[in-house]
Amino acid sequence: MLFRQTLTADTTGAVRGVSWMVASSMFYALIYVVVRGLAEKFDVNQIVFFRAVLGSAFMLPWLFAVGISALRTSKLKLYLWRMFFSYIGAVAWMYGIAGMPLADANALMFTMPLFTLVLAAIMLSERPGVHRWSATVVGFAGALIILRPGMIEISFAAVATLFAAAAFSAALIGSKKLTATENPNAMVFYLYTLMIPCAALGAYFNWTPPGLDDAPLLIALGLCTVGAQQCQTRAFRAAPASLVVIVNYVQLPLIALLGWMIFGQSTDLFTWIGAAVICSSTYYVSYREGRRAAEKARQKAP
Repeated sequence: MLFRQTLTADTTGAVRGVSWMVASSMFYALIYVVVRGLAEKFDVNQIVFFRAVLGSAFMLPWLFAVGISALRTSKLKLYLWRMFFSYIGAVAWMYGIAGMPLADANALMFTMPLFTLVLAAIMLSERPGVHRWSATVVGFAGALIILRPGMIEISFAAVATLFAAAAFSAALIGSKKLTATENPNAMVFYLYTLMIPCAALGAYFNWTPPGLDDAPLLIALGLCTVGAQQCQTRAFRAAPASLVVIVNYVQLPLIALLGWMIFGQSTDLFTWIGAAVICSSTYYVSYREGRRAAEKARQKAP
């Protein structure tokens, strides 16, 4: 009976985790489309500013419901660390979205877990084993398949996208430390609210006044931004990372399809091969982490 109850609970958690990650992937796919549409009129720094303002505004109902006390924290420095790398990552990411096919930009962003492993080894003094280092090398080889240095010219947008993946990885390390004690909603609110002054400074120099006809895309940007973060957080809470990370790769075909339907973009074979290599290596890293965590839990069990 106990085994059956445990199995049922695990299955329910897995279904919830997969469902949340599917929703997150759909939101992220729409973000690529919305940003590409906005980039036809606005500078990327201004889009980042819009995203920060709207992300913060869409969290205000939660703040009014729970009260200002929900924002009490002793980890402001860590929040600022996370905001800074999220900000420069967002600017670089949107340069990539604006300057290259959406599917290519998305495929290169899948290197983020690999950058996280490298940065964790440097900044947190973690000691990845040979399996994880090997998977990381293979993953970056997948990025080279997409970029094809020496065969085609590497664009600034592609370099910016890889930089974005590295910057978001640094932000993720801050997020991992915060999730141990901080409220997830407060983390989202702090991220975008603290980003507003930085983003406003960047947007000031190339400001284009938005019109009423821009409202639908701007509202969609805010909704998709908050929706993606909220769904992803709940996915990783409900199910093991090694499971939900696979579902995250649904983004690529979704974005490729939307890019083709809306912007007439095509995706070459090298992008799909490179993405497959990157996705396989990041899944392997996630799978190994899941096994290690499960083994530690068994050792601690009485």
